[in-house]
Parts: sequence; C-alpha cells; structure tokens
Amino acid sequence: MSMFDGIDKVSSTGGGSRLTPGKHRFLINALKAPPGLRTGRCFIAEMTVVSTTSSNYVEGQSVSWVRNRDGKFPELALGEIKNFVAAAANCDENTVGPAECDAAVAENQPFAGRMVDCDAFDKPFKSDSSKVFTKAIWSPVE
Repeated sequence: MSMFDGIDKVSSTGGGSRLTPGKHRFLINALKAPPGLRTGRCFIAEMTVVSTTSSNYVEGQSVSWVRNRDGKFPELALGEIKNFVAAAANCDENTVGPAECDAAVAENQPFAGRMVDCDAFDKPFKSDSSKVFTKAIWSPVE
C-alpha cells in the first residue's frame, strides 16, 4: 500500500504552503517520503533557490517544502503533492498516481537536477478571512 493511495482522485487546486510569497525557481535536490516521522507520513522536496522575487531567499539557498500526508487535511496535501510531481515530471496532473509518486521518491531520485517554478501567494482562510496562508502553485520550467 502506497502513502500516495488516493492521489489520482484529488485535484491540486486546494491547500496551502508555508513558502514565502513570490515567484521562485527551484532546483530539485531530492524528493523524500521518510517513514515514521513524529508528524506522520510526509512528502519532502529538498531544493535550492535558483531565482526568486522574495527578499527572504537568496540564490543558492537550500529550502524544503513539506506536505504532511497524515495531517488535518490529507486530501489537500495529496493535491499539492500531485501538483508538485506533475510540475517536476512536466506532465498533466491527471497522469500522476501513487506509482508515479512512489517513483518520484525512489532511491534513484529521478527528478534530482530538474527545476520547477513556484508562484506562491497569500490567500485568506475561508473560515476566517483575517488569517492567511501561503498557497503554492507549481509548474514545469519551460
């Protein structure tokens, strides 16, 4: 059973990220899904900043993007993972399923060395518009 079971049935349009708002280009160093983290199953993208519009990052800085599969909103996490993997693979997100995500985090690291673009922006919570989260939209580098 894959931790990504159900990813082929969700959309990548919902959810949030804790990235800094801005337009970013990242070099993928590694994609991981380590077992047994204290917070549950997670998808981790370890990346290097190639370019950014954010003053919070500098070129060459290492960053990580983490999605908790076992968190409060697992469907949102799956949608965000699907969006990321589709961008890294430069494919339509409807072709991303559990097998493709398992392959993405495999020991041979098929996406290491690839770049992805990220448009991160603040978005208000539906339940309380005075609070915001940072939403990340991932796309392949053209």
